[in-house]
Amino acid sequence: MPMSSTHLTAAAKSLFALLALPIIGFAANMTNNIEGVGPNNSVKPYICIQNDNSQVTYALAPGESVDANTMSDNAYYVGATLRFDGCTSNDSYLGYIGFNLNEQGNNNIDSYAPPEGVHIAFEEGKIDGHGNVTGKINYTPIAANFDLPQGQVGKNWQFSGINLAGLEFSDSINPTVIPNLSAQDVASENSDLNEASQFIEQGVNTVRVPVRWGYLQLDGPGQGDIYLDYYNNYVRPTLQSLTSAKIHTIVDLHAYMRYAEFGKQHAGCSAEGPCPDGTLITDSKAYQDIWSKLYALIKGDPKINQDYILLDLVNEPVDVPNDKVFSIQTDVINMLRQQGFKGYILVEGNSWTGLHSWTTYQWQGDDGTPYSNASLFSRGNFEKAGVTDLSKILINVHQYLDSDYSGTHDTCLQDLSTTGVDGFNLNAFVDYLQQNKLKAIVTEFGTGTNASSCSAPLTTFMNYLKDNSAQGKDYGFAGWTIWSTGHGWGNYNLRVTPESYQMSVLQQYL
Repeated sequence: MPMSSTHLTAAAKSLFALLALPIIGFAANMTNNIEGVGPNNSVKPYICIQNDNSQVTYALAPGESVDANTMSDNAYYVGATLRFDGCTSNDSYLGYIGFNLNEQGNNNIDSYAPPEGVHIAFEEGKIDGHGNVTGKINYTPIAANFDLPQGQVGKNWQFSGINLAGLEFSDSINPTVIPNLSAQDVASENSDLNEASQFIEQGVNTVRVPVRWGYLQLDGPGQGDIYLDYYNNYVRPTLQSLTSAKIHTIVDLHAYMRYAEFGKQHAGCSAEGPCPDGTLITDSKAYQDIWSKLYALIKGDPKINQDYILLDLVNEPVDVPNDKVFSIQTDVINMLRQQGFKGYILVEGNSWTGLHSWTTYQWQGDDGTPYSNASLFSRGNFEKAGVTDLSKILINVHQYLDSDYSGTHDTCLQDLSTTGVDGFNLNAFVDYLQQNKLKAIVTEFGTGTNASSCSAPLTTFMNYLKDNSAQGKDYGFAGWTIWSTGHGWGNYNLRVTPESYQMSVLQQYL
């Protein structure tokens, strides 16, 4: 039957309406609403969208939306990595994630794989029909290892060892560089177990473990409780593993007398910021607060062998005014003794605590009083400050063997006998120890990659430490820890491995 004019008009209107609609492709929005870590979860991950060649095509920042299908060049699937700070290979890798994503809103997370041997995870992950990605980044615990080789008694010094760095790196906690002694992760490239075991078998009995103030206290210097996500998952298993093996473990507040804010400032120096970064803190109560809380956690842990814990109060103070570099640390010593800590306490001096500058570097107080580390850290001043038992107080100095004592060069100075403002002043430091009947430890020293230039000076320096050992005396060197070990260093010029030339030299003294 022929269609009426009324029907023709209605059909034509429908056809015209369909033609007027936009052509729908396979685009679907994705919004990054993943929760992060740190103060108020302020450090959030990027979703680094990949194309079919696994190249990053778009860095989806926290809170941002994008047409993910178009960016990934795939109509139904979006593959991505999660990273902190951005989407370059230098940014902390948090794992691979796959999304089923389409314009019908039939969205789900197809898979998530955390990085191997790295203790961080994307948990409770979801993507809704509108493309909103939710979930949270959480640090996950490294298992303590109670089967490390046992530490040995030192031949020339009480303490002979290494630094195991990584807990203090970056402007926010980077899980890919955290020291990992777990047996569960030994096959991972992020494991330190094999190297640590070799060091111990070679005779190392001491490990210095740098930790960061801004990771321990998120609310500010001397403010709030310890950030347990950092301490329980990363710091605690490291201390448990080492001390259970009777390894002397130095807990180092790696702070430069500065508080570096989580996610914003580096602890130490970086290419992007001041050297050192962070805010100078001269309030003694702030240092007492962090050490009181940190020591309480250590003291209350039955799996940490208290007999093998040493406390390094603050790493490398710089430009600290008046006598604060001394008075703050003596305040902390008195507080720790009142809390019952009976072990060794390490104190550090102004101007990067340099051995070479201990007696020569001077600064003026606000009233014109001249100061030096040697004049401040005297037996008489310790006793006036209430620290009358100095038997377990160690003067902690650092000494690199390159031209400006910074550790940034690959070659070394050959003559270690120089004196004066720019000299090594080795004998002057020993004279200071003898005059004050004090003992010292060198917790940072190191040489660059040029073995032909540095092997001989390193041997000379080790002989100096041996000739002035505190064994059998009331002054001298109680030990040393070379800088530095740890998988997070990569090709860093001062990295030491069990096979490096530095260990060939040190082996003679272990």
